[in-house]
Amino acid sequence: MHRDASPRTTARILLAFFCVYLFWGSSFVAIRFTVQQIHPATVAGLRYCIAGLLLLAWLLVRGVSVRITRRDLIRVTGLGLLMFACNTVLLNYAATILPAGFTALIISTIPLFVALLNPSLPESGRTSPVGRIAVCTGFLGIFVLLERTFRSGALTREALIASAALLVAAFAWALGSVLLRRTHFTAAELVTTCWQMLIGGAVDLVIGFSYGGTQSSHWSMSISLSVLYLAIFGTLAGYTSYVYLLRNVPVATAATYAYVNPIVAMLLGWAFLSEAPGSSQWVGMVIVLASVAAVIRAKPERTPVESPAVELSPIS
Repeated sequence: MHRDASPRTTARILLAFFCVYLFWGSSFVAIRFTVQQIHPATVAGLRYCIAGLLLLAWLLVRGVSVRITRRDLIRVTGLGLLMFACNTVLLNYAATILPAGFTALIISTIPLFVALLNPSLPESGRTSPVGRIAVCTGFLGIFVLLERTFRSGALTREALIASAALLVAAFAWALGSVLLRRTHFTAAELVTTCWQMLIGGAVDLVIGFSYGGTQSSHWSMSISLSVLYLAIFGTLAGYTSYVYLLRNVPVATAATYAYVNPIVAMLLGWAFLSEAPGSSQWVGMVIVLASVAAVIRAKPERTPVESPAVELSPIS
């Protein structure tokens, strides 16, 4: 937080942190609740289509042109499929099997994957020795978490597959974040984000409907409200709050969501879904989150070229 920030700016920053911590952390609980009754891909599709349409309407009301070039459309489609389709569908599938806190913990490995991917691209700073060690301990923490859970008999073959799907989902978002940071669009950032949501959401709906999402869905008032919560609060409010933080606080400070969200998700899952975490989860959580914190705060050996795009922001 800037030392010369006005009281109003300070209040907005604190509110933005509250939104990112609470809305993104609670999204894992909302997803866990919703996918028990609605096909995982259908949930993702509805969430992003609703959020995308609301953002589109807001842009049109403000007189912002939402037209994009063919080149931008190709890039937006690729990023939308990677981040809003691949990532979220796999995350939602895993949430049908795994507790909300467990899901959030594995997804928190996104900064570890970003640290692995960054040095492989041009104009990127190499991860520092501390960062490289933290990446190793982070994945060691995931192994400890899975091994102890498996040894206790709580991790079935189905749960192991779901855990692997979560790691793929985390990698997909990390890859999309790195590519997005190095992609330059002609259109404004919110316009391209809007089209990413709409395209990714439409693909999610097609996947959901193709696999019987309509027939297998059981709608109720609570399920409908949960989907709206994910669209309005988990996606729009959480994302815009995070973008505001990126403009007003250091990236490392804004990225603290990565090790706060799993704690919020675990506590809320415990309170509302009766998902009491075991001792193995606490051990794994401490190792993983400490490693994520070290990676986020580790400075690269060479400063990468500055880019205006957003990094490390999973809309969970």
